[in-house]
Parts: sequence; structure tokens; C-alpha cells
Amino acid sequence: ELLGERCQRIEAVAMDMNTAFDLEVKRHCPQAEVVYDLFHVVARYGREVIDRIRVDQANLLRDDKPARKVVKQSRWLLLRNRENLKDGQAVQLQELLAANQPLATVYVLKDALKEVWYAPTVREGWRRWRSWLRHARDSGLAPLQRFA
Repeated sequence: ELLGERCQRIEAVAMDMNTAFDLEVKRHCPQAEVVYDLFHVVARYGREVIDRIRVDQANLLRDDKPARKVVKQSRWLLLRNRENLKDGQAVQLQELLAANQPLATVYVLKDALKEVWYAPTVREGWRRWRSWLRHARDSGLAPLQRFA
């Protein structure tokens, strides 16, 4: 509101994934593109997709206590960037992903989602986004499909 007519010249607004911010921009600057920042998108993906799939997979393993424990305790392993893994965690992650296809899918798509932001051109960014979206929709994983 403070910007008044200047709002009409705003082309894009970068923000986290806050619905209130989004609604205000749409209300006052309807022509502006909303651009979500990478950190908040990946954080939300972690909460809404990786955590949900991890819990669902753990619940499917209720009769296999050792396997269930491994999946339940894998939260930070799955959320951490591969380059930030500590000693032994890379092997642990590989074993987990090899044993659990849904977790492997959401882990690989986490990295692919990040690559949308690092595209060298807008055209390449759109190509990466469409590819990611297609994989998410084809995954058969409801939390991933909802997020997409």
C-alpha cells in the first residue's frame, strides 16, 4: 500500500512460501511474478514430502523392527545435502536408498528440484521444471504429487 502506483511497475517479488505474503502481492501487484526462494521451497519439500514418505515407509515396516528403526532414524540423513554428509553417512544413505524405492525417489527429486534454480537460462529452467514435475506426477507418491 505504501508504494501506491509504483506497484504497477514491479515485475517480480521474491519471497518464502508464506501464503499471506503471496496474497498481498497478488492483491497490490497483480502483474508481478512471485518467485519462491530455493531455501524455503526445499525446506517445505523436506517437511511435506520427505518426512511424510519416511513416516509412511516406517509404518509399512512395523513388523520388521530393525528396518523400521533405520527408516525412522533417517530424517537428517535424507534432509542433509550429500556434500555435507559426515563420515560413514554416505554409505548409510546409499544402503537406505537401495533398500527403499520411495525414499530413493524423493531424495533424487530433492536434488533435481534444486537444479531448477541453478539453470543457466530461463528456457533451461523451464525444461528442468517440466521434467521434475513429470517425474513427481508419475511417482505414484501422493505427498510428492500434492507438493508438485
